Amino acid sequence: MLFHANKSALGKKYSDGEIIINQGDPADCMYVVLDGEVEIILDDQRDDSLRLAVLGEDEVFGELALFDDATRIATAKAIGDVRVLSVDKKNFLQWVGEEPTFTLKILMNMASRTRTLIEEVVSLRKMVRDLQKKAKATK
Repeated sequence: MLFHANKSALGKKYSDGEIIINQGDPADCMYVVLDGEVEIILDDQRDDSLRLAVLGEDEVFGELALFDDATRIATAKAIGDVRVLSVDKKNFLQWVGEEPTFTLKILMNMASRTRTLIEEVVSLRKMVRDLQKKAKATK
């Protein structure tokens, strides 16, 4: 566990279904899940959103905000009761010096998500190629 102090005194509580961050909003901090689960959703501007992940205790989201000045790329929503801690750039840089294993965990998490994304893109490209071949064969 990342936090040795009484974590019930840390962070902000969210209720089931409550939005923590919205896709497209300005990004100025990341979040650590202290209790509960958070659903990460890509909103495609229609009724059918795409679930990207469900995150639990000690997992982080919104960490890209620490490395660029872009807007949020996804929405985070509470599943049940959730408590999350926001970490801005200043506090993150302080943590880097005090808790290097936390920084390593974030980087490993980002690498894992990047690898998964690449695998999904490759899979989708293969599916598109196969569909194109089938469409040509039926003409």
